[in-house]
Order: sequence, then C-alpha cells, then structure tokens
Amino acid sequence: MRTNLQTCIRKPGIRGVASCSLIAFLAFLLSGCVPAPKSTIPIADIAVTNNHLILINETGYIWYDAKLTIDGKYTYKASMITAGKSGIPLAKFVDDQGHAYKRDRLSIRNLKIDITDTLGREKHFTW
Repeated sequence: MRTNLQTCIRKPGIRGVASCSLIAFLAFLLSGCVPAPKSTIPIADIAVTNNHLILINETGYIWYDAKLTIDGKYTYKASMITAGKSGIPLAKFVDDQGHAYKRDRLSIRNLKIDITDTLGREKHFTW
C-alpha cells in the first residue's frame, strides 16, 4: 500500500507532530544565527599588590612596544610583554618629571595599555 504525504499530514495526530517538529526546527535555526562581535575582546586581566602591577596576558600573543599608563600620568614602557603573568614594580612607572608612582590609599583609578600585536596592529586597552 502506498502512502501519500498529503493524506498523511491531514490526519490530526500526525499534523500536530509535524507542526511541533517544524516549530522546533525553526527555533533551532534562528537561535544559532547570532552575529559575531565586530570588535575584539581583550583577554587580559590586571591586579595590584602593594608594590607591583600584575598583568595577565591571556591572548596567547606577545605584545610589542607596550606602554602602560596609570591614571593618565605615570608611564612604563616595555619592549615586549609575553603571554601569561607579568609583574611590574610600581616604582618603574614615572611621570614626565621622572617622579616614581607612589601607591596611596586611593590606589590606581585607571590603567591604559597601548601595544603592538604580532601582526603589527596597534591596540589600546583601558581598565
């Protein structure tokens, strides 16, 4: 006996199953259509101890010509920062007049990192 698809769908039980399956399939397709972010999300973290700035570079890339700036005033320049954890003494951050950064009760309000990645692109991160 040959079954026609049209007559099969007309039956109430099969019609309900077909409708639910179609809705589930469409919901599955639509939920997978999330656009990728247009900007890169830095994978890095910072921490501060009494005497050091701890920078955790989790991008897997080496950062070249890094310039770290604390509170827009005190800077530290490094030729490269490797992937992983790096500890930088806060005393190495100096202002334009050569005065070293001294941590007080307020601590660091913001940090800006300017780097060149392995492809030669300049990137800027702010915390």
